[in-house]
Amino acid sequence: METLQKFTKNGNQYVMKRQYGFGLIVVIGMAALTFAGVWFKNSIMIWIFGILTVLCLISIFINQVVIDMSRKEISIKNGLIIPPVQIPISDFVNFELVKIKQYFVTINVSLNLYYLKNGKEKCSGIAQGLTTRSMQNLLNEIQEILNTNEHSGKI
Repeated sequence: METLQKFTKNGNQYVMKRQYGFGLIVVIGMAALTFAGVWFKNSIMIWIFGILTVLCLISIFINQVVIDMSRKEISIKNGLIIPPVQIPISDFVNFELVKIKQYFVTINVSLNLYYLKNGKEKCSGIAQGLTTRSMQNLLNEIQEILNTNEHSGKI
């Protein structure tokens, strides 16, 4: 297995490194609108965008993806309100790479994981970014981790 670029290994756990790019763009945009509220002396704008800036910043540090090969599951924590989801590797259906374009400009690329829970197909987001290449590299690394550990110890 090649060296990991998107994950750090802690024993049998692979923890995804923080993705600052897309989140920081949103935080900077919200902070700019907060300062615009200060400039125009609009207290409602200051409060709304100030609170949203803080919540988005906290959300960046709360997001976490952990691949635990000893328990054979992936744990995904997205956002502030949504509880963490533990997905057994045996329940995976597939990954999905979604690319959103507007006027031939890529606005958002997200990597989603589809899995079965109680016989129903569910979806959970793993990461978001601005380029397809970065999300594809992340997906390749996840599949490499899963495939390497799936066949370890077998002849």
